[in-house]
Amino acid sequence: MPIYVGDAQLTREDLKQLAKKNVCKECQCRLDIFTEFGKDVYFLACSDWPRTHHEGIEREASQYEQKGIEALNIATRREIVEQEIGATKTRALDKYIGVVSLTKPQAKEILVSVYPGAPEGEIARAVLLCASYGLNPLMKHVFLIKFNQWNKGHTQIIGEDWVTVIGIKAKRLLGSRRGTFSYVDGTPRVMTEQEQRATFGEVYGDKISVIVKLKDPVTGAEVVGYGHWPREKEPMGTDKGNTKFNMASIRGESQALDRLRPGEMPVGIEAMPEEVADAAIEGSFTVTEDKETSTDDASKEHWCPIHNVSFIKKGKMKWWAHKIEGTDKWCPEKQAKKQVQQAEVEPEQVEEEEPVPVPSELFIDLDWLDEKTEELKWKMPALKSFLSYKYKIDTEGLITDVLSRLSREQQEELTKEIQDRLEMS
Repeated sequence: MPIYVGDAQLTREDLKQLAKKNVCKECQCRLDIFTEFGKDVYFLACSDWPRTHHEGIEREASQYEQKGIEALNIATRREIVEQEIGATKTRALDKYIGVVSLTKPQAKEILVSVYPGAPEGEIARAVLLCASYGLNPLMKHVFLIKFNQWNKGHTQIIGEDWVTVIGIKAKRLLGSRRGTFSYVDGTPRVMTEQEQRATFGEVYGDKISVIVKLKDPVTGAEVVGYGHWPREKEPMGTDKGNTKFNMASIRGESQALDRLRPGEMPVGIEAMPEEVADAAIEGSFTVTEDKETSTDDASKEHWCPIHNVSFIKKGKMKWWAHKIEGTDKWCPEKQAKKQVQQAEVEPEQVEEEEPVPVPSELFIDLDWLDEKTEELKWKMPALKSFLSYKYKIDTEGLITDVLSRLSREQQEELTKEIQDRLEMS
């Protein structure tokens, strides 16, 4: 159907604006506004509508949308970087501004300089992401964001966690490397009640629901993504122009890009607007981590004084312990606290004890994994990137070595994740 006045609350002026920026989806001709014979009803369609009855409109993503800062000249890029990280760091990293094929050492040099407080494990994951997908942190492709962890009463910070994210423009850049793409049917836009009911079976009154349709002009393939944002929740970065609609749109577009270019996208890495990532870095997010008790003193009861993280005890575990980040070893609570006590008494005589390794087995059929990842068009770097982000494990070595670092439950969870993605594709 053509796009009518009233569709998604569009006015006649809205149709005029769409006509300026879009073309016919079928023949790429310009668009015109028509009226139905004998009715005061206006609609937007192909200028040759009376003859062809072509339906749908599309807008090719602009160079800036597809490439982000990469589309700007070097001087402008340098100015943006200097505003973000300061003149001194910019001069030190100037040789990397605009570089899109960073080596691992180069990526690490940038990340360590820009995010001096980030843990080595998160730096390593971000380095792998940059080197595998040709991304550059100086180009606002990759961000490291710190989350504060609070006790149950939210009265005391008891730790911190870091996460690697990519900007939405970086995701568009990855999607454009195999060719341009277009936005179809005036999307992104808020879904109508009829669309929500037909898609989800209900209307979400407490959320802003956005639909995003993308098209590959070469193959003609079209995909749809949906994004939501709570109406009552104010997003970060509003002072920089971010909105609830923008957040829902980014989520929908991220999902659509995953479907349009499944083999080109890093798996398990969240995409967000660059202004939100900037706001998060300027003032860290805070998340509540519930403990077994609600008192501040008790919240430290199972806390590792060596690695500054919580011990866990779940499933068939017989003692409290935690995985040492970036390794396949575990730190038992009793051993850690004993080591600290000895250090307080005789620090010069205490030798660091080797953490206890917890061996793991393979519960995934490797032939099945090869077959299904081939169907999903997951490249090995993409699979390793997903495992690194989701389970925070070391991804060096063969895939068998990487999988063996997962517990049985995690391997079963990975199997289900692959099956679910196959059903969606």
